[in-house]
Amino acid sequence: MIDDPYVEFQREDMILRDWLALDRTVLANKRTFLAYGRTAIALMALGIAFIKLISHQFFEIAGFVLIAVGTVVFFVGLREFVTNSRRFRQLVEKEHAFEAQLRAQQVQVARQAQTTDTPPTSSQRKAG
Repeated sequence: MIDDPYVEFQREDMILRDWLALDRTVLANKRTFLAYGRTAIALMALGIAFIKLISHQFFEIAGFVLIAVGTVVFFVGLREFVTNSRRFRQLVEKEHAFEAQLRAQQVQVARQAQTTDTPPTSSQRKAG
């Protein structure tokens, strides 16, 4: 699994569209988790209905199996959500660090430009 899906791109070349795509991916991750939860609730509700409403041994066993499967589905969805959220958070943290580094470089370049563009002082004129 790739930790950084943008590893093959140059950070300077990424534009707003690319970062909006990351935001859409985060939202899709949340929707997927909600779908896992909805499926888990449906399976558990069906299992409870089988146990409570139908008094046949087959349906009682099936009900307990459905409750167990619903629980497993929920925890699988939770694991996927947490794993993907961590990856996205790491990507955003890397981007913030990169932006800070770029800002520091821009400030350094601006300071160098100011020192080379300043007119000579009176003492420098006398020496030269």
